[in-house]
Amino acid sequence: MLGGKAFRWLNGGVTNEVYTPTTLPPKKRGAMRYGVIGSPVAHSLSPVMQLAGWSELGVQAEYFRIEIPAGGLESAVPLLLQAGLDGWNCTLPHKGEMFRLSEVHSPSALQAQSVNTVQVVQGKIHGSSTDAEGWSRALREIWPNSLPPKRTLLLGCGGVGQTIARFLPSIGCSSLTLINRDPQRAEKLHHELSPLVGNRFPIHVLDWNRPNLSVALSETDLLIQATSLGLKEEDPLPVPKELLHPPLRVYDTIYRKGETLLVRVARGRGCEAEDGLGMLLHQGALSLEIWSGKPAPLTTMRQALYQAAGRET
Repeated sequence: MLGGKAFRWLNGGVTNEVYTPTTLPPKKRGAMRYGVIGSPVAHSLSPVMQLAGWSELGVQAEYFRIEIPAGGLESAVPLLLQAGLDGWNCTLPHKGEMFRLSEVHSPSALQAQSVNTVQVVQGKIHGSSTDAEGWSRALREIWPNSLPPKRTLLLGCGGVGQTIARFLPSIGCSSLTLINRDPQRAEKLHHELSPLVGNRFPIHVLDWNRPNLSVALSETDLLIQATSLGLKEEDPLPVPKELLHPPLRVYDTIYRKGETLLVRVARGRGCEAEDGLGMLLHQGALSLEIWSGKPAPLTTMRQALYQAAGRET
């Protein structure tokens, strides 16, 4: 029960099952059909949030977790269409490849060079990105007046990391430092950002090692953790805990039930820190608006998502 109302979408219609494009059940008559594709995808809380939204809108819908391994997206897309999907969300590692495979790109997708939301319109794949706007709404919600950010360190330059980096030229920041496990990816992103930024703020690229992290974090106001580190219980911290000091703010773009290790450690060191659950909420609500053409029932979606994650709203 929440607010005196049982969440029926938590008790029926939402399962923990993970499908593949070839194991999806037959489509329910009269229902809209969506899903989240990625690898790994078993942890995703998108189904409970999206089904809560559709239920509040009075629309019968299905929403599945669909595992598609890296390198398998191009062959999987025709199978998703054959299975009757009306759209889907993309998570790691498919956002860049989904951009390439989309036939129509929204302005948000073109800015991000990435797609996390697909809508099938008359058989054509329309790609959008709600990541950057979802991130900015989440930040404004938890830390009012935090945008534009000041000195920003971006850890991870693929997927959501490069999407946030491409968004920053539109709002500005004091400085941006890029660090990636593959330094060539950071250099490539730097090269692509430079004409967008001009002389408005400096961009630095550093190799991923402790000395560089120590110097960079001492000169950083906002750390954005945009790698996949933390999705698995056994993952190490992305940065040594000794380097985390207030007034540094830490935003971890991933999420887990409970909180990520980075968030727990950063708070223990006295830093303000949040994980990506709020970002998931807002980007998911924006996806629902694309699919439905109606305002998303944000309060309902938040309650369902946070209850599933074991959090307070």
